[in-house]
Amino acid sequence: MSKHSMLPIILILVNVLIGSVGQISLRYGASHLGNLHTGSGVSAGLIGALKGIFTPYIFGGLLLYAISAVIWIFVLNQVSLSFAYPMISMSYVLVVVLSSLILHEKVPMITVGGLALIVMGVSLIGIGYSSGK
Repeated sequence: MSKHSMLPIILILVNVLIGSVGQISLRYGASHLGNLHTGSGVSAGLIGALKGIFTPYIFGGLLLYAISAVIWIFVLNQVSLSFAYPMISMSYVLVVVLSSLILHEKVPMITVGGLALIVMGVSLIGIGYSSGK
């Protein structure tokens, strides 16, 4: 594989990393918001949510998502969606790993098994596209 053809793979991996860190940032920020309802009714919840958007971790997570979207456009310009989109499922794996390491969330063994299946599936897709079959 030439250096030029590696660019989409690198961009996909960067996209997965940025999106995953964005998820961790959103979760961390959301866990520190407290009750979003400052009164009663839907409008009070909406106002609370809008205030939450401008907290550093929530805003940072959303900003990472925006950067991820721009990178994704570059990826889609280079490779087929049927190749690129399944690769994004690696973010499921990375989010669980980061959630465990950073947020100290417990990960059941059945989840680890599911993540292993995701990795195997993505690997098969990559092998299939690289062999041209």
